[in-house]
Formats: sequence, C-alpha cells, structure tokens
Amino acid sequence: MSDFRNEFPVTREWAYLNHAAVAPLSRRAHDRILAWAADVTNHGNVREAEWYREVEAVRASSARLINASPDEIAFLKNTSEGLALVAEGLDLKAGDSVVAIGREFPANVYPWLQLQSRGVDVRAVPPGDRGRVSADDIAAAIDGTTRLLSISFVQYASGFRSDLAALGGLCRERGVMFCVDAIQGLGVHPLDVAAMQIDFLAADGHKWLVSPEGAAIFYCRRELLERLRPVSVGWKSVANYGNFAQVDFRWAPTAARFECGSLNVAGIVALGASLELFEEVGIAEIERRVFDVTELLVQRLAAAGASVYSSRLAGEWSGIVSFEWPDGDSKRLKLQCLKRNVMISYRDGRLRASPHFYNNASDIDALLDALESA
Repeated sequence: MSDFRNEFPVTREWAYLNHAAVAPLSRRAHDRILAWAADVTNHGNVREAEWYREVEAVRASSARLINASPDEIAFLKNTSEGLALVAEGLDLKAGDSVVAIGREFPANVYPWLQLQSRGVDVRAVPPGDRGRVSADDIAAAIDGTTRLLSISFVQYASGFRSDLAALGGLCRERGVMFCVDAIQGLGVHPLDVAAMQIDFLAADGHKWLVSPEGAAIFYCRRELLERLRPVSVGWKSVANYGNFAQVDFRWAPTAARFECGSLNVAGIVALGASLELFEEVGIAEIERRVFDVTELLVQRLAAAGASVYSSRLAGEWSGIVSFEWPDGDSKRLKLQCLKRNVMISYRDGRLRASPHFYNNASDIDALLDALESA
C-alpha cells in the first residue's frame, strides 16, 4: 500500500485511522484548493466560467462513482441537508409511515422524527446482534402505509454494511421509495444506484472520499425529480437562472434545482481532485486494500485479547472496526492514542478504528503499541 501513501501527507506524523469521522485531505485536494484560492486572490472572478466548467466535470465524476447521470446529481452542504431535503420535500402526510433504523447516526434520525408533527408514523427497526440490521425485520416493518425506507449504507458505530441491492429490490417490489445515507461506505465499496434501485442518496465528502467538509453529493432518481419539492429556493433553482432581469419561475430541469444559490466551489473542486485519485486506483482495488488492512487490524486485536464488535462476514464488513480493549477505559484509551499520534474514535461505548486504502501495517503497529502502553 506504500505506493499511494505519498498522496496523504498526514502519514508523515500520524497513524490516521479515523476516516469514519473526518478524513485528512488528499494531497491533490489540498493542491486544488490552493490553486483555486490563488486564482480568486489574483484575478477575482475573471475566470469564473472556468470554475463552473470544472464543477460540471466534478458532477460527472460524482455520477460515475455511483452509476448515475450528471443531471441526477446536486451539490449540497452536507449529508444532513440531503436527508432533510428528502424528508421535507416529499408529500408525506398523516397516515403515511417511514421506516428507519434504530441507533443510526442522528443525521438519519431527526429529519424523519420531524415528520411526526405531521402525523407521519416513523418506525425504527432496532439493530440486532453486533449491530446487524435485519432485512427480514425491515420487511416486517413495511406495510401498505409505508412510503419510504431510509438507511445508512454502513452503520457508523458498529460498522455493519447493509445489502443495498436486496433492500432496493424489496422497496421496489413493495412500492416504497429508498433513501440511502451513503457517507460511511461511499469511497470504499462499489455503489450502483441503478442496480441497487436507490431513489435518493446523500454523502458528504469529508469521510471516505478524503475531501473537505461542506461539499456533499446528493442523488435524486430522474423519475422522482418532480415529486421531490425543493425546500430552499433561490436564484439558481430555476431553468433560466442566468437572466437576472427577468423573473421566470420554472424549475431547473435537473437535480441542480436543489442548489439554491452559489456553490462551495473550493470544496467541490477539491472533491473532484480526490475523485480523480479514486478513479485511478479503482473502487474495487480500494475495497480490497481496505479489507486487507482491516483484516490485519482484527487479527492483531484478537491476538492482544481485544473483543471485536464489527462483523467481518462477507457482505457485512466495512472500513469501520469497533472493538473493546481488555480491562480498558475506552475514552481514556482514545486520548492515550492521540498522545501517541494515533487517531481513532470513541463511539457507542467502544473504540472505533477506520483505516483507508493508504494505511498499512506500520499504522496498525502504532495503534497496538499505543493501546498496549496505556
């Protein structure tokens, strides 16, 4: 894995195993932000048309990442904004139900709970052993009133990865819309919105896409574009947004209608730089490398007597490894690791390590040394 380590300067000082929280920027993303900032500093908006051509190129690469069309992609501020757009933009009313998952990250909880004020029944399917989310339990929660299922691709605390293709098939069969919070899996595992029959997807770039916060990918299936009402409307929401002198309230014909105003150009072009790297490496290769490094971590933890919580079964594993250190206080251990230049997280009472494709055995050694020295 050393051939890509130089793309991540963080490796000079840190064993950085925290991509499920906030990832370090790739070198390319860093350099692209600086180049854009230098352009704006030296030329103002003289080259603005070039920036927006690049934004459209990033829209196309984002679409390729999930096998969508560029006209189904919008750039939003974050995952939460995308999920809230779905919750508020659909015509959900009293008597309807939404199926969600218990113990999800709050970004995929509160938008649905807000619907209860309209009389929408929100059903949270509780996770089972080791954080597994049962497809059978989800199916049992869906009935004739259910309009939408919302689920995270990967659960943030347990690391459990759901079978999106199976759930997408279930939803299409039952006539239920399918919304995915993809932030904890996009950039590690292949994701195909067409094959998986996903209707809506949201994912910020600051985790596994090693890009800045504030530049998120939002996908809306073309056939549902007219059904999802924009909830924030601005000058860029309309078809003829470049004509400032004329009011012509017709929606933009693509998912760009959800971009109500000026975009985070710096964040988007940096996201594009990281996506270029991902295309060079290939998602299948990234997934293989993440499996190898997490498998090494699991083996080392087991040898040290730690209890690994995350599933390692095919189709369920992810880049998240949640574990308990023997006779250790997890919060204190997390701080001890930080002092030793090892970055991990504490979630749901356990330690959580989340290495990426550029991490290697030396990073795992550093984590075990920090834990054993505590």
